[in-house]
Amino acid sequence: MHGSGVINNMKRYRQILLLGLIALFVYLVFYGFPDSPSPWFDEGINLGIAKSWVKHGVYSLEIAPGEFVKERSLLITTNYPLLLWTALSFKIFGIGLWQAKIVMFAFLFVFAFLFYTLAKKYYGENNALASLAILITFLPFYGNGKSALGEIPGLTYFLGGLLLWENEKKWKVFLSGLLFGLAAATKSIYLIFVVSVFAGEFFSGTKFPLGNLVPKLKRVMVLSAGMAIPLLIWIYTLLPDNFTFDYLVKTWQLYRNPYNIESAALTNFLRFFMESTPIHFAFLFLASAWFLIWKPKNGENIKKVEIALAVFILLNLVFYLKTAGWYRYFFPAHILLFVLAPPALECIAGKFKNILITGLVAAQLAVLAVNIKQSLYYNPGPRRFAEAVNRAVPRGQGIFVFDLPEIVFLLNRDDVWHYLHANPHIAFGEDLLKTNRYPAYIISNSLPPGDKYGIKIDGGKYVLYERTK
Repeated sequence: MHGSGVINNMKRYRQILLLGLIALFVYLVFYGFPDSPSPWFDEGINLGIAKSWVKHGVYSLEIAPGEFVKERSLLITTNYPLLLWTALSFKIFGIGLWQAKIVMFAFLFVFAFLFYTLAKKYYGENNALASLAILITFLPFYGNGKSALGEIPGLTYFLGGLLLWENEKKWKVFLSGLLFGLAAATKSIYLIFVVSVFAGEFFSGTKFPLGNLVPKLKRVMVLSAGMAIPLLIWIYTLLPDNFTFDYLVKTWQLYRNPYNIESAALTNFLRFFMESTPIHFAFLFLASAWFLIWKPKNGENIKKVEIALAVFILLNLVFYLKTAGWYRYFFPAHILLFVLAPPALECIAGKFKNILITGLVAAQLAVLAVNIKQSLYYNPGPRRFAEAVNRAVPRGQGIFVFDLPEIVFLLNRDDVWHYLHANPHIAFGEDLLKTNRYPAYIISNSLPPGDKYGIKIDGGKYVLYERTK
């Protein structure tokens, strides 16, 4: 009786903890709706593409009335596995910010469910609850996940594929391949999902990596057939009307090194010893690496899923070292480490695991409480500025927007010209001022238009100028 009572108490405790985590998660997802976080540059591009798709039937970004970016592969880094759902929401509910946010909320809820299910399947309920607690109290999960970006949607498809992956039924293998293909097609960086999955297929379940090659190849063919469908659609969405070899080279150079940075690796590597978020990542990374190295030495096989996770995390880390250093570039690997961290800490620290995880979650809660109201995570300013512009500027007057795709989306009007630097080396649209054309209104945060204009609305980061001469 005493033993069953303890078991029932533990079960009740886990249920209460799970309900508490769900309640916190729901609150944080809906906190500050729809301005948490406010739309920003990359999100503005994604929302603009979905808007153009719905309004004009053109899968690209409108840069002037009736004119669209032709070199889509140089612009579109988040693709149809997210933008399709965003466009569908626009089609049903109208074009606007909240209509985009509800799509991301749906992905967040599905992702959290799949995340918990995967952790529970492979590491048990206690570790799954620990993983969920780390996830739900991690502030960047909401900063990145509530924005119309591809990180969480791609990971959602990936987790769905992992949950079906080890099943031997051909239709489930095919469906897992389809989900992996959708994951890879969501963002250009997520093409490394393909490498991760094939590594798991060939290097798991046997001491000799290529043992049982024929059955593996048959399974891989079914898996590849599933992957091929969304990836072929992805390629089709990026092809220009006039495809050339030079265009292919230019696209490859962009994907290989988007910011044309050649000497950032050391600087980015040192961040993992000097800055809080990379240090957080490094702690979980080292614990998880030790766990995966220890398993075979202790006579345990590394699971197929673990190989895929490890390869993706490593490749994502390598990619990050070549970038401009923004934490968002290793965010996907960071999130996936939360699956491995609790069993890793259990392996390393034994009964002290719960103390370590409680301390980690408490620290994350403190960071969340201090920062959740900062402008990075909640800012109605861009939406209110766009509403003020729409009221102040009569339709048809013409507005030139300099490098602010989020404002172009929020304006939601047809008399807008847009000059856009997609990155420091690629620009789209036309800078009207350099061609001595002076529209009635200009919106900028960094380009004083000279003596021909005066300030009409000062929105701080965003300023509306009106032509006076």
